[in-house]
Amino acid sequence: MKKTILGLISVIIILGVISSVVLAYDVELNLRLRRKASTMFSGFEVVETEARMLYLDKDNATFDANESQLLNEKMTSGDTYVNVFFLRTNDITTHYDVQNEILSMVGHNQMIKIYGDGRTVVNGAKSDKTVGIKKFGDDLYMNLTEFNQLDVSETFGYSEFSYSAGGNLIVYNNYDTLPLMSVETRWLFQDAPSLTSYLKNQYEIDFLYSIKNIFSKAQIVEVVKSDSIYAYKLDDQSVLAISEQGKIGYAYFSEADSIEYKAKMDKPALMQISRKYPEPIILTWEAVYSFNPNTDNIGPMPSLNVISPTWYELMDETGTVSSMASEAYVNWAKSRGYEVWALVSNAFNLDRTHAFLHDAEAREKFISYMIDQTIRYGYEGINIDFENVYMADKDALTHFVHEFAYHTRNNNLTLSMDVTVMGGSDNWSKCYDHARLGEIVDFLIIMTYDEHWASSPISGPVASYDWMLYHMRQLAEVVSPDKLVMGIPFYTRVWREYPSTESANKIRNTSAAIGMEAQNNLIDKYKLNLIWDDIDKLYYGTFFEENNQVKIWVENARTIDAKLEIVDLLNLKGVATWRRGFETEDIWNVLDRLNN
Repeated sequence: MKKTILGLISVIIILGVISSVVLAYDVELNLRLRRKASTMFSGFEVVETEARMLYLDKDNATFDANESQLLNEKMTSGDTYVNVFFLRTNDITTHYDVQNEILSMVGHNQMIKIYGDGRTVVNGAKSDKTVGIKKFGDDLYMNLTEFNQLDVSETFGYSEFSYSAGGNLIVYNNYDTLPLMSVETRWLFQDAPSLTSYLKNQYEIDFLYSIKNIFSKAQIVEVVKSDSIYAYKLDDQSVLAISEQGKIGYAYFSEADSIEYKAKMDKPALMQISRKYPEPIILTWEAVYSFNPNTDNIGPMPSLNVISPTWYELMDETGTVSSMASEAYVNWAKSRGYEVWALVSNAFNLDRTHAFLHDAEAREKFISYMIDQTIRYGYEGINIDFENVYMADKDALTHFVHEFAYHTRNNNLTLSMDVTVMGGSDNWSKCYDHARLGEIVDFLIIMTYDEHWASSPISGPVASYDWMLYHMRQLAEVVSPDKLVMGIPFYTRVWREYPSTESANKIRNTSAAIGMEAQNNLIDKYKLNLIWDDIDKLYYGTFFEENNQVKIWVENARTIDAKLEIVDLLNLKGVATWRRGFETEDIWNVLDRLNN
């Protein structure tokens, strides 16, 4: 018996020695066996993790900075509070007026105001339900549980994963497209280091050389089988994963995996005004500064279908609006078959606009006045011209326009807004959220002029073809082309360049804007030999006057016709011209080409 046992031991020892030699020689076989052993012996253990609060949207999964207080509130009162910042979606804008303690929300054809004491106004009517607002840390939060008791709450789409005491609190919007990844079997690790260890186990040789790593157990929060997870990529091999059961973990992402974006529910259809615009929009602004024009002196404008008089202006931060409206002018415009879109501006005053945008009562006063004026005079639309706005007020401006649009749609009025091209300066260009505004208003009018503005240090054209095409193409990528109206100048600038008296070998310049008739008079006076620039699609002329070189980029029928090619090329909705009175008579026949 002893001999048999000793024989077996000898065989085992010999086999062990042979195996060691083979595995030492065949490294790949060694690693395969270690991986197999790791899979067989390491396994996993399911662990409980600390509860978290998470907001989901299309691109981000964001943990709340005050989650411990919010989770405690959920445990004690059963109510979910949501940071007001995360109430915003692609379709919902919000603003909190600190001074008056008013949270206003607009989205999906609904408007809600929630006051600091919980009073709630839904679509202009007082609600018998209250919605709490309070601070956690330095941030403001809304009681989502109470909000979802409102009759219109489903329209806003806020929801949360099924919650159990001590579990994660996960909030999302039913209309947001969220990133879903289908999996057959996938471990959700409790933290990133645990996932990293797992990946090393699978793929890194050095990790497998340590015997203890083969027998270590992965700590996971859930095993997901034949289901989908919400997956937010962290890098090429990992995602932050949320299971349908509300577990939050870190999961492996392989080359074979794919993420598909889906929403829980279809969005409600956006309310549309009944007025349709099958034909191209051909608009001109009527610049009214001191008095309205004598309409008897206005000649035929055969292609025109919309006229926008600059009658209204924000006078102060409380929302008071000045008016130069003329009933006689409106009657004249309608007799010609023009729609009237009354323009209202912010007087281009930075600080006044800032205070106004952050005052809910001022915004309401302003909008109510403009709606009343529109009904009184019978305008078909309103044209918003807010320029020179702090870039920090971009979201506040967008929300104000959204509030305005809610009222214009309910009154069957067309709402348009004038904006500059994308890029540029903070206060004149970057203050606009072009994509969001393009979704909110009926038409976004692009002021594609002042390429070289009045105080530009470099002389140049007001609107060259290639510059306009570049910017309209850029805009057509973020705004539907059938909502884009391209601005066209009826003016040019006369530039005078002269040597600087302050810097060596430097040129200074000044400019003056003139209309087409004055431009043509200047060309005739100096008998200019104009040169056609096939890139700018403009005529250029120059002459010397005393110690100045005078330069002019000419706008006329040919240059305007060239600009219309952009409308055709990009399938834009039409054109808006600045301004009536700067043009020559032949321009209207050129613009009529858009109707053919």
